Amino acid sequence: MNFDDIKNSLNNPEFKIDIPTFLLGLKADSLMNSYKLDSILKRQIEILELQKGKTGQELENAVESEVEMLNEKYSEWLKDDLIEIVNGSDV
Repeated sequence: MNFDDIKNSLNNPEFKIDIPTFLLGLKADSLMNSYKLDSILKRQIEILELQKGKTGQELENAVESEVEMLNEKYSEWLKDDLIEIVNGSDV
């Protein structure tokens, strides 16, 4: 199905889509992917820190610091991308 097919379907009064359910499903998928990626990232950082010989509290602190640093970086990227979208630039 291409864009024209969708556009034609939307002009069809028999074509019905439940926008709130669609958006909620999309948000749920997005959140689940976020949780999975967060877990994978933390585990990868733990493995890297374990290879450096860190254990216990050192390991926990190193993982938390790395995740915070990455979250700050991702927030900046998100802010820049959203500004570009609002300004009408292609991302």
